Amino acid sequence: MILINLLPPELRKRQSGVSPMFISVVAGGGACALLLLLWLYLIWIRIPNADRLIAAKGEELKVKTAQAEEVLKLEKQIAEAKDRYEQIVGMMTRKVYWARTIDEFATLLNGPFTIPNFDVRSQSLTITEASAVPGSRRATPSGAGGRSGNEPTKVAFKVNWRYKLLGKERPLAGDYMKSLFDTIKASKFWSEQGFTGRPEDSYEGDTPRPNLDINRVIIEGQLDWERVKVVEARARK
Repeated sequence: MILINLLPPELRKRQSGVSPMFISVVAGGGACALLLLLWLYLIWIRIPNADRLIAAKGEELKVKTAQAEEVLKLEKQIAEAKDRYEQIVGMMTRKVYWARTIDEFATLLNGPFTIPNFDVRSQSLTITEASAVPGSRRATPSGAGGRSGNEPTKVAFKVNWRYKLLGKERPLAGDYMKSLFDTIKASKFWSEQGFTGRPEDSYEGDTPRPNLDINRVIIEGQLDWERVKVVEARARK
């Protein structure tokens, strides 16, 4: 029996050389192979590399942590050394520094003065540390404005002296005070110990009063002075 396709050529079913089923199978297999390769890449390459990177970063973190602890220890030691340095400076400025000065002042009060016939007695001597001196390391932090940490430290002190002057003649009371100021100003005690200004700058006058029991005129008052000490700083490594 012979079959004859009587349909027009454009409606006739055309035969393909490749089966659609075969194409689907090949495409599916290729996709699976690609996924398998990607999975193997992640398991054998990416994940081991990530593990090694995590381990390396962990070791680096341990090293950095140890270094940071060492830096903190050094900073603590530096702070303690600085505190000890400040304490030593404080002891020197408050005790040893003043011992010679007070001795010179006591010697000065024994005379001789520029005129005779009067004596000076010290009622009290109060010494307090003043605020930071402009230009010192206390006034300007180290490193600010290009200053070096090795520059000298300037320490200022306020001195309050209460005195009693006993003279023989009432009319010479003013001369006694002038002689006292001139003697102090001309002494090494004043000129070489860092006192600022003049001895009489804080003098506000007085009221001499006679004492008939001892046949003396008495002048009492107080003076405020400022003394600046320059402490040479040692270079720190």
